[in-house]
Amino acid sequence: MLLILLIPVAAGICVYQFHPVFLKTTVVDQEFKEEFQPEKNIFCVVGAKASQVKVEGSVDTSKEGNYYVEYQFRKQKKKVEVRVKDTKAPELTVKSYTTDLSEELKPELFVEEVKDASEVTLRFEKEQKFTQSGTYDINIVAEDAAGNTTVKTAQAVLKKDETAPTIEGAEDITVLQGKTVDFQAGITVEDDLDPNPVLEVENSQVDLNSPGTYTAVYTARDRSGNETKLERKIVVEKNEELDQKIVYLTFDDGPSENTGEILDILKKYNAKATFFVTGNNQEHDDMMKRAHDEGHSIGLHTYSHDYAEVYASEEAYFKDLQKISDLVEKVTGEKSHIIRFPGGSSNTVSADYTKGLMTVLTKKVQEKGYQYFDWNCDSTDASGNNVPVQQLVQNATSCTSQHINILMHDTDAKDTTVEALPKIIEHYRAEGYVFKGITVDSYSAHHGVNN
Repeated sequence: MLLILLIPVAAGICVYQFHPVFLKTTVVDQEFKEEFQPEKNIFCVVGAKASQVKVEGSVDTSKEGNYYVEYQFRKQKKKVEVRVKDTKAPELTVKSYTTDLSEELKPELFVEEVKDASEVTLRFEKEQKFTQSGTYDINIVAEDAAGNTTVKTAQAVLKKDETAPTIEGAEDITVLQGKTVDFQAGITVEDDLDPNPVLEVENSQVDLNSPGTYTAVYTARDRSGNETKLERKIVVEKNEELDQKIVYLTFDDGPSENTGEILDILKKYNAKATFFVTGNNQEHDDMMKRAHDEGHSIGLHTYSHDYAEVYASEEAYFKDLQKISDLVEKVTGEKSHIIRFPGGSSNTVSADYTKGLMTVLTKKVQEKGYQYFDWNCDSTDASGNNVPVQQLVQNATSCTSQHINILMHDTDAKDTTVEALPKIIEHYRAEGYVFKGITVDSYSAHHGVNN
């Protein structure tokens, strides 16, 4: 509807037509990434309310450019240009920064917070080099993608660094002959001005295969050249097991009814073994307690033995490990620190759930005080149920290492493993081997990590 205005004039009547919708402007400047509100451009509507005006057309405020919309009231239309532009400079908050004369200064070091609708780059208003201690004003420029800039002044407090780093955690240690040592595990180095001081360890004179007292030298150095040296005593004690021929009989996935029969056989032959248990058969936890009480080792396999659950993440693995650890302690009254990963440390199935997980876990479990044990002799009873006894005996007795870790299982489905056990024990005993349970200090047959 057009409104018609009749105005008397000397020559007659003049007729004026006008649109009932009055707009503030036909060219709207719209700020980038802010909400476009077309109703705010309506000044008034003659004989109606602003809410009765329809607006057609779209404006993408996430992209700079010119857009067009139409204001419609009844049959009348008015076209408006909307120009989306980024006109707001970044919001920049700066802070002072204290450092030494050696650090390369970057503008990010002086920024506490920066906000803008687009990507912001930071730079110094001018490059400066400092060779003396003191407090200096530095102008930080924040520029967004549209070229809008904000400049703020920050203070650089520069000091001559004459304080060497400190070394913590390098106490003297005692290890068994033949064991490995991560010489940097648990060591922390801190410096008052350098956040990343370098730590070097000279341990070439430490012979972990020969009993004796050795010295490892730790050197911490900051970027200003200040350094601290610390000597750490490494005592290597004789490991009696190194001179023995030992078989570690290990049974995974129990306990079960078969665990009782295995314990009877071990008792008959006066042999010790290790049971890597799960939480899946808790109705047979009395067998776990019996094994512990009879001098066998109880290890942590997994609570659920569900690969998808256990290997979902580092957090998921340690959550499961804590559950089986708590169960073993509850049943036996003693904490266990020996582990067997589901599938062994060389498993690749974990990569289906978390890439690189085993590389992380094999290191983290040892940092947490555990030791993990794979095997260097496989009975192959995991290949199926009721594997022929003769096949199990042949596979389990084909190994000739000084320290043999045999993989077996003691679930309800492994009856032939029970039947094969006496012949396995008899074979190795005739070869001069002794049978021991695994401890954290036992020979650990680590596989190569494949994930």
